[in-house]
Amino acid sequence: MIRNIVKRDGRVIDFDSRKIYNAVLKAFADRRGCAGKEMPEKREESKKNAAAVTAEVMRRLNLEGNKTVEVEHVQDIVERVISELGFFDISKKYILYRNKRSIERKRKERVYRRISDIIKVTDRENANVGNGPSSKLLQIAETASRDYSESFLTTEDVKKAMDDNYIYPHDYSWFGVGTTTCTFIKLSRLLNDGFNTGHGFIRPPKRIKTAAQLACIIFQANQNDQHGGQAYGFFDRDMAKYVGLERQWQLRQLNRTFETLGIVEDREKIYEIADRYAREETFQAMESLVHNLNSMHSRAGAQVPFTSINVGTDTSEDGRIVTESLLKAYENGLGKGEQALFPNIIFKIKKGINWEDGTANHDLLMYALKVSSKRLFPNYVFEDCSLFKGFPTDVPVMGCRTIVAWNRHKDEEHQTCEERGNDSFTTINLPGIALKSRLYVKYTPEIEAKFNEISKKYGICMPEKFKDNNVLKTFFTELDYYADLVIEQLLERLAYQSTFVKEDFPFLMSEVWMGCRDLKNGETVGDAIKNGTLGTGFIGLAEALYSLVGSHHGESSDADSLGYEIIKFMRKKVDEASRNNDLNFSLLATPAEGLCEKFVEKDKMKFGIVNGVTDKAWYTNSFHVPVEFTISIFKKIGIEGKFHHLCNGGHISYVELKEAPLDNTEGMYSILKCMEKNDMGYVAVNFPVDRCRKCGNTGVIEGNCPICGSDDISRIRRITGYLAELSNFNHAK
Repeated sequence: MIRNIVKRDGRVIDFDSRKIYNAVLKAFADRRGCAGKEMPEKREESKKNAAAVTAEVMRRLNLEGNKTVEVEHVQDIVERVISELGFFDISKKYILYRNKRSIERKRKERVYRRISDIIKVTDRENANVGNGPSSKLLQIAETASRDYSESFLTTEDVKKAMDDNYIYPHDYSWFGVGTTTCTFIKLSRLLNDGFNTGHGFIRPPKRIKTAAQLACIIFQANQNDQHGGQAYGFFDRDMAKYVGLERQWQLRQLNRTFETLGIVEDREKIYEIADRYAREETFQAMESLVHNLNSMHSRAGAQVPFTSINVGTDTSEDGRIVTESLLKAYENGLGKGEQALFPNIIFKIKKGINWEDGTANHDLLMYALKVSSKRLFPNYVFEDCSLFKGFPTDVPVMGCRTIVAWNRHKDEEHQTCEERGNDSFTTINLPGIALKSRLYVKYTPEIEAKFNEISKKYGICMPEKFKDNNVLKTFFTELDYYADLVIEQLLERLAYQSTFVKEDFPFLMSEVWMGCRDLKNGETVGDAIKNGTLGTGFIGLAEALYSLVGSHHGESSDADSLGYEIIKFMRKKVDEASRNNDLNFSLLATPAEGLCEKFVEKDKMKFGIVNGVTDKAWYTNSFHVPVEFTISIFKKIGIEGKFHHLCNGGHISYVELKEAPLDNTEGMYSILKCMEKNDMGYVAVNFPVDRCRKCGNTGVIEGNCPICGSDDISRIRRITGYLAELSNFNHAK
């Protein structure tokens, strides 16, 4: 007599033959696709047959004489008995049922293992996530949510492409709750009109410190309604009003004080004092803003908000005071001089405003370069680059590189980047597709015909050296397929996001997003979020080129030309999608924090170690020249510059320095001049920022501090546009 059964997870439980009967009965009931809806006579027949199968299974198990059996063994006998009794169609049903349960079990086991790993050690998918319980709970929730998204919200074609490692929908764990990625917040309107975070109305500020505090609160409130970053595109302009109000307040206080004391003072002198006090208060406000953005948490304490602030083009006196004060506060660092990780400061460079010597804000640009040479930020965006040509306002940038510019749903007069953002984006694995094209796909006449079709349609101009390269032709046909699949996936995700209602995003869709104030409670957000962008991203152009032609764009001019054709082809695909769907599709040079490692690790398992491609721990970001490749600063700029105007959803190029270029603003300026000459849009300079936490020594600290010997060293590096402690980086970064 059988007493126990061993489950797959090792648990031993009481044996119950009714479970065999119920599983077999379900297979019989499913035979006609009518489980639970059979006619009475058919239902009785199914029960009779299920009982016969169960009885035979039990007879065979009892003949074996074991008191304990394993579940797999029982199911093997069930399969054989069903077939031997002549129920061949039922046998197929039972096998499918068994396989489905097996897949479901493995999925749950994967989720449980992932949760177990999170509980023990915080993941490094996102370097801004901390180690505390709230951070881990967020990651556990994301794990379960991602499983839900993959199981119930993803089509089989997309799921297969994800499993095969050719595409990666970003922030997929947030898919189920419908959030957008990022937003450029119109700070001026929120401060001027007041706003409601959900617990009561907040009045417009009357002084600069209050305005700065509210700017932080807005960031914090918005972060809880989306999964990416948020930015102020015109911070100097928007805060200038409150410098003026601060000066007026100080002037009133001084006049009242002097009148009370009976002191007659020169009005000009009083104004000078009030102005000095207003400047001091503005600096204090910016200092508190920097401190707050590095300490106030969102998402139930899991992380500080991803924040970016654009400045540089307001030439008014008060706007200049805001910019100078913010730069000074950031230069000073946190309480003990530590590097501030947030906000990302972006300095907007514009001809006639700050670019040339003698322009109104040129001194602020030079000061920004001084701060960058010490603190990595500000980054810089060239407002006169060809990508932004004709846009009626400045084009700000999200710190990670996201750009939101032309909106198909507004006429030229009403174009703006504010109150809009990215809805979602998905990255294509260029090296993976290149390896597939080279190693897995056999070239056929059908591929030749398909390549000729897309080459003519999208104007692919292959370098002469590669015109008869069949691997390249295969690559373009594969890329065409996956580009279309990503566009389809983005549309599906947008359709799902559009089913959510205003109340699902209480702050974002009540106060921030374009068109949200026209929505009534209970109305869906589709008409609002169509103003956002849908991004197709890419990673690993360098490794893809090496796989396809044996060299990357830093090594060979032919490879460089081919790389340009690949990215130009992708841009034409998203432009076509914009026209066909009347939506704002864009091409994004992906900021790949965890993905640079994920893609290559899976490709190693699939393709093995391929020289120049999978023989390292990462794929190179977007169109960048590989960081390990020795190349001059100015040649690197020349190679990468031509890709910027193609990537209308966002891009960045870095110059890597071995150490901080302290007090070398002219050298930094010469780098910017080269970048501007090569039509770059968004740029930055990278170098190590090390600091001894014990004695405060700064510089490149290889091991222990050379001054005090301490091993407690803060090592700050830039990761996908944001700063983070080196200890928070994943292995590839």
